[in-house]
Amino acid sequence: MITKPYRDKKYLAWIRKQPCVICRRTPSQAHHEALGNRGIGTKAPDTYTLPLCYMCHRNRENTGFETFWEHEKDPKLQIIEHLTRYIEYWKRGD
Repeated sequence: MITKPYRDKKYLAWIRKQPCVICRRTPSQAHHEALGNRGIGTKAPDTYTLPLCYMCHRNRENTGFETFWEHEKDPKLQIIEHLTRYIEYWKRGD
């Protein structure tokens, strides 16, 4: 059985308000980071999203996963940090 990736428009809107995880610039775009296997043309779930500015997002799309993240904090940890911060934000009702 094939399941569709999780989608959450409110989470993506919140991600876009966060500074880029690489250069800290705003505005950001929601970058869906592919972690693990996925089909060609299949976007990762929204929970695998990180904020990247236009230039960093473009750079990520033009380089491989290992090359882009080589000198940066582990994207899996950054995803967990952003999800945690969003849950705290959501609980406060901001």
